[in-house]
Amino acid sequence: MTESPSVPLRDQLAGLAAFLPVLQAPEFEFGRWGGGEKTADGAITMPYFMPSHEAAAFVQAAYDLGWVLPDLDLPTWKGTPEAIRLRDDPEATAEQLAQLLTVLIRQDRFVEGGLNAAFDSGLLIAILARAKVLIKDEM
Repeated sequence: MTESPSVPLRDQLAGLAAFLPVLQAPEFEFGRWGGGEKTADGAITMPYFMPSHEAAAFVQAAYDLGWVLPDLDLPTWKGTPEAIRLRDDPEATAEQLAQLLTVLIRQDRFVEGGLNAAFDSGLLIAILARAKVLIKDEM
């Protein structure tokens, strides 16, 4: 990952890792599903995912800290052997973490609850834990 012009890599990693205790807290909920109810006229509302305040703050921080890469060829990269391997074992560089986060966050726009699924699977926690490890490399 290239450093954001205004944020050094160590601070980018620390900003990401700061969410680790929040997302690992026993009472933490990434969000909730809504919709799916029948209306008075018999129509069924479309289900939708509502991220918690903390989950929304995490996504905003990922953008603000430069973890969401605007020029990543998302459809091509997410199917590469590298991307598939990193989803199963995110022992990644900072650049690879940025690529993973870009896929997860941008894909969530098209797959309702996709980021929640990444949280439920443990992938987001693994990414944040890896960012915490990488901070030591930047010292």
